[in-house]
Amino acid sequence: MGYPLKLTRADEAVAARTVLIGNAAQSLHPVAGQGFNLGLRDAAALAELVAQDGDPGAAALLERFAQGRAADRQGVTRFTDGLIRVFGDSRAPVRWARDAALLLFDLLPPAKSALARVSLGFGGRTPRLARGLPLR
Repeated sequence: MGYPLKLTRADEAVAARTVLIGNAAQSLHPVAGQGFNLGLRDAAALAELVAQDGDPGAAALLERFAQGRAADRQGVTRFTDGLIRVFGDSRAPVRWARDAALLLFDLLPPAKSALARVSLGFGGRTPRLARGLPLR
């Protein structure tokens, strides 16, 4: 029995006194722990906002959270979904292009470094906790 890999996303990450983080907000393909990394950045960003504001359910705080995390969430979901689509496509031209791209990737250290930076997020401000800094 198998479980098909399928991207799912909540329509909204925040509602009245409610916030969805990590895989509660989206279910990503299990590619290189990106869903876990995204969830950690969500939690760190939310903790930072709560430390500044105090009321974890304040509408303004939750809206700042949603806006601040949108670019990273969208980037990670597009990236992981794209990888699954490319590696799941068995057509010969796609396989050839994929194999050539993997070979180039293996031969170009800057490409490997760029991929490593992906795990740090896709935009927006990196939360203090994610940078090893205290909340305040």
